[in-house]
Formats: sequence, structure tokens, C-alpha cells
Amino acid sequence: MRNGEKFQRVQISKKEYYELVVVEKKIKSAKALKRVRAFKLMYAGWKYGKIADFLSVTNNTLSNWIKIYNNGGVSALLMFQYKGGQSKLNKTQLSELKKETGKGSFAYAKAAKKYIEDKYKITYHLNHVQKILKKNFVYPLKKPERSQVKPLL
Repeated sequence: MRNGEKFQRVQISKKEYYELVVVEKKIKSAKALKRVRAFKLMYAGWKYGKIADFLSVTNNTLSNWIKIYNNGGVSALLMFQYKGGQSKLNKTQLSELKKETGKGSFAYAKAAKKYIEDKYKITYHLNHVQKILKKNFVYPLKKPERSQVKPLL
């Protein structure tokens, strides 16, 4: 949603509201629960800006949920899952990183981050490097053996 652009108004019927109430009790996903609660608050007459603030989401997110709801109703709202973007590291690079990690080359994620930047010229936020390591390898990383540690002096 661009600055100054108006939200689409959503009309939620009593039937749809009760469907939201029933579904809310069965939801296990925190993200799906937020979406359901947003529409319950719309039904209660809350303004969209207040809903976004209350649920700690952006106005853009709320606008996207409204579009999804308008296209497919409550079921589409529950099924919606964002998969994220493509990985910057390819499978070969990930396997090389796994070998280096297995050797004990990195004591900390910070060292892995520097390795990725130096070798592949790909920059990640440190938190994302930790996620990559947790998802693909053994994490926390094992410390290098004493023989591999170089003295600082």
C-alpha cells in the first residue's frame, strides 16, 4: 500500500465472523492466528491502522491479508504461507560450507559469515547466517581443535 492510499473496506458477515471464531480455537500457527484476529477486529469496528499497531504488523501486511481474504475467504486466509525468496548460496556452496564447518573451521557464526563474504562475495546479516547454519548443519558450531588454533602473537 502506498502512502496516502486508502484501505479496501471489508464487509464480514455474521456467518463469516462465527467461522473465524470456530477456526481461531483450532489454529496452531501464530501467524494464522494473527490473520484471524485481524479480521475479528475488523468485524468489531476497529480502524485498520489501530489493528496493524495492535498486532504489530505493517499496513502493507494488513492490506495483503485483505486481498487474500477478498479472493478466497477465510480458508484462503488460513492456507496462505509465504515461502520467502531464493537462497543466495547454491547447493554446491552449501556443501562446501558444510565441509568447512565439519572441519571445525568456524568457532562462531561470525567466522562463517566472513568466510561466505570472502569466498562467495555474498553478504548476509549475522542472524541469517545463524539460521543457515542451524537449518543445514550442526549448530552451535564445534570449536576448532587446539592444533588448528593459531596463536595470536
